[in-house]
Amino acid sequence: MPTDIQDTRLVALKAALDASPYLKFIPGSTNDPKLVDGLYYEHKKLKSGTWVLSVYQNVMTGGNDFEMAVDPGRLAWPDDDQRPARRWLEAQKERLQHLESGVHSSKPPNAVRFGFKHEAALEFVSAIRKELALSKNRWQLPQQSPVATPPVFVEASTIPPHAVAPELTHVQSIATVNPTQAIANRMLQTVKATCAQSGLQSIVVAKNKEWHFRDDEHFLSVVNALLDQARGRCALSNVQLDLTNKNPELSPSLDRKRSDGHYDPGNLQIVARFINRWKSDMADDEFLHLLRTVRSA
Repeated sequence: MPTDIQDTRLVALKAALDASPYLKFIPGSTNDPKLVDGLYYEHKKLKSGTWVLSVYQNVMTGGNDFEMAVDPGRLAWPDDDQRPARRWLEAQKERLQHLESGVHSSKPPNAVRFGFKHEAALEFVSAIRKELALSKNRWQLPQQSPVATPPVFVEASTIPPHAVAPELTHVQSIATVNPTQAIANRMLQTVKATCAQSGLQSIVVAKNKEWHFRDDEHFLSVVNALLDQARGRCALSNVQLDLTNKNPELSPSLDRKRSDGHYDPGNLQIVARFINRWKSDMADDEFLHLLRTVRSA
């Protein structure tokens, strides 16, 4: 067992993983050095020795508490199509990830990698356990609710962050709108959930991100305008965006130009999802300088 297992947070994470009847812990040993720097698990329904999930405490990106790698092909049950599992993992990554993880191991090459704070890591493990326990229809993404009640119009400054619900109740279902509108709706849901967590105490204090729109319709109008202006291109890298989500890393993502600023109409731009993660807390100018340096290398 890794020496760092004495860390209470790693103990809690291991206990959560061990609670799944479908995951088997692989103890490390000095004869297999790659297994002594974290936690490794295999799927009990697959042949022994094929790890499905790894947890690293010696993070490569400072600021993360843990970094994980999950193989969607091995996470799916033997007879399952692995594509839903990959889409599900990418959705959890967008929902819970703190900072992009480095590559601890190049094998398997198709692993989905995560950078987590402790509580987000526990939530992620809990979600995996629930999916593995299902007898069918595993790795299904939640559908947005259809039109229900009309929005209540109030000044944004009067809404306490904890009172903003992440669910949408007055926008059209993704199934009934065009791809661009569906993307805008998803961004609305993500931003409201993010603002709801702003400033809450956990192990760290969440970054302060406030909602500076009159209402949901104001937000959607601004985002739709940004999507039109983008013309299918990332504002920072100019790469072609994938509006179909077939390649999640190239999907449109809403980025704050000033990472220390709030969600307001003048501080937003459309970028590729991977660019948003790479940029992290950097200012646009600093990130663009690094991007130009890489391109000229």
